[in-house]
Amino acid sequence: MPGARVLRLPGDGEAVLTAGSEQSGQRLTLTAAILAPGDLGGRGQGRLLTAVGALPFTATEMADLHAQMPLTSRLAGWQPAGVLVDVAPVLAVHHMTDFLVLVDALCALGVAPAAMTVLDKRYAYRHTQRVDAHLRAQGVTVADWRAAPLAIAGHCARADAAGRRPVLIDDGGYLLPVLLDEYPDLVGRFLGLVEQTTSGIAKLARFGPALPVPVFSVAESRLKATIESYGVADAAVRNLLTLLPQQKWEGKPAVVLGYGRIGEQVARVLRDRRMRVAVHDSEMVRLVAAHEAGFTTGRSVRRLLATHQPVLVVGATGSTSLRGDHLDGLRGDCFLASVTSRARELALDEIADDATVLPVTAGLRYHRPGGATVTVLADGYPLNFHHAESLPNSYADVVMAALALGAIALSQYRDRYPAGHNVALTDRILESSGLLERYYAEHGPTT
Repeated sequence: MPGARVLRLPGDGEAVLTAGSEQSGQRLTLTAAILAPGDLGGRGQGRLLTAVGALPFTATEMADLHAQMPLTSRLAGWQPAGVLVDVAPVLAVHHMTDFLVLVDALCALGVAPAAMTVLDKRYAYRHTQRVDAHLRAQGVTVADWRAAPLAIAGHCARADAAGRRPVLIDDGGYLLPVLLDEYPDLVGRFLGLVEQTTSGIAKLARFGPALPVPVFSVAESRLKATIESYGVADAAVRNLLTLLPQQKWEGKPAVVLGYGRIGEQVARVLRDRRMRVAVHDSEMVRLVAAHEAGFTTGRSVRRLLATHQPVLVVGATGSTSLRGDHLDGLRGDCFLASVTSRARELALDEIADDATVLPVTAGLRYHRPGGATVTVLADGYPLNFHHAESLPNSYADVVMAALALGAIALSQYRDRYPAGHNVALTDRILESSGLLERYYAEHGPTT
């Protein structure tokens, strides 16, 4: 069958590996069946089945992924030939299947796999081991995000030797802060930064407004806000239901901290689930917007939690929204979740302070001194990514294509693209690129 591999095992053993996707294209499944164990004992069979989860993707699977992401896959067909041939990207993007299509698109635009360095952020994605294996099989350098300084320095050396200009493509502020802190003398070699998330943009604030490199902020673009926010919120809530399938949510109180692009959609999705949703935001214009949309609101997180007594608190600010003392007014059990950055949204050290740790499978559970028990879902990692693909690839498609277009823009206008943060310029480039027209043709009306 298509996508099947037959493995011969020692002692006339045999195993069959099959790969396939659902008709919707939103889930990939790799199955291993040991038909005859041969000389493999129980431990050997276990090692074999574990290794299945670290195999590169098959040609059949990759064809399915490209079909799910036509905008990214076809970029090379409407961009100048070899437009990135002398560019060397460093990427810190979530290791999900959509990332592999982006990497293939960059290669089709002229980037050699050996000219790419990828930082693995070590989130608990569904396919992270297979994504890493696939990238390495292509010849891409993959490094742990905790070794970012060494990885960036090594990348610059390779780029210089090959006569290529490096560019940063980031999701969460993992790259430029390291470059500015550790290697300020290398900054001038980079074409700039393409950033996917607002949490990544927030991490640049400490460097002030005069950044020495151009920032192409897909994160703050109108394109991303228009298409992606609902998909992220919906993915987070769907993963919540998967983690806690026996929990009843209808009629129960919830609090959303942050009423930005993602927080607003999370609040709406939870209300559609018939929860009683309250919202806090530190910016008055957003707090008023939440009030006008019919949500219960409050200017103090602590008072809002004490009066609303939520069973669910979702942090969506991109900074630290929930501190330990905010929970002092809780009287019952509560689940805490983040939909933004790794271990930043929730002040886990403060939440755990003086608390009793309880065993739980869904995350971290703490019995607090005041009597409430709080469970931090997904160990504080973004709920929409926890052992999941977050967005369907058809949602991620336009954002992955936008990241590639950002790299193209920084390359084409090299040394003429203004340094610093210029969202209006990002919007003009993306909205004049033809990407939205192609998106509309793909997903808009059929007549």
